Amino acid sequence: MGDPPWLSTPALLITAGVFGTMLGSFFNVCIARVPRGESVVRPASHCFSCGRTVLPWDNIPILSYLWLRGRCRFCGVRFSPRYLLVEALTGVLAALVCWKFVVADPELAPGVRAARFALYFAFTGVLVVLSFIDLDTKRLPDAITLPSIPIFFLAAFAAQDVPWLPRLIGLAVGYLLVRVIADGYYYLTGREGLGLGDGKLLAVVGAVLGWRAIPFTIFLASFLGIAVSVPVLLAQRRRAPAPEPALEPRAPEGDPPPEILPPVRRTEVPFGPFLSLSAIIYLMVGDSLWNWLVTELSGG
Repeated sequence: MGDPPWLSTPALLITAGVFGTMLGSFFNVCIARVPRGESVVRPASHCFSCGRTVLPWDNIPILSYLWLRGRCRFCGVRFSPRYLLVEALTGVLAALVCWKFVVADPELAPGVRAARFALYFAFTGVLVVLSFIDLDTKRLPDAITLPSIPIFFLAAFAAQDVPWLPRLIGLAVGYLLVRVIADGYYYLTGREGLGLGDGKLLAVVGAVLGWRAIPFTIFLASFLGIAVSVPVLLAQRRRAPAPEPALEPRAPEGDPPPEILPPVRRTEVPFGPFLSLSAIIYLMVGDSLWNWLVTELSGG
């Protein structure tokens, strides 16, 4: 017996994408409120400038932002483009997850495919939320990472994908590896390197994708972090004002002193977005990479 026609049509991917943008609107609420310790349920969505509640027809994902040109209807204050980006990004991720785990795997029972879509879209959604919070605050809040570890570990049983033991090992290795590196760096240099939030994020990744995802995620995230962060930091320093001469240590009265930027190697860079992107890449192509690696190592 074949699949119902709707399981293999473009309409399913479009539906998943629209669903993703709707959840993306909620993810924006989480990104804005969780770092402040506020409820993500109450009050209703409102403008942080004038406090007016967002009208229902002004809360349509993507379309409302474009229609209002990214401004509040009442006070005209400009909203961050992040709102549009998060909604579009989660829509694309929902469609990609639907394609890989629902449309492209017709041999599985529809119930199992639905469970995999729910698990992996929720997983990517948490990674998106954590990434943007990390970009804003350079923190990965325990309020999201700690509950996510057991919830995703248990939810993954319904997906019938990665066995429980590799996921349990991945959960432990993901956290402990970062803990060892962070503690060692601190004892050697007296400064913090990797934050323990990164370890908790990796524990979430391991709880869903298993231990094999951990080395891939760390390696690719490190490469992306260097490739992206170093040019950006160097560009910031080229644009920064030159420091005052040694003979004039004080700035003129009323003018703030020029900002002295720390050396590149001492600049704190949020690592969570790179870990999240690498984990999503592993989710989408990790099986193919492992099969290729095994084939190459076996000489076949």
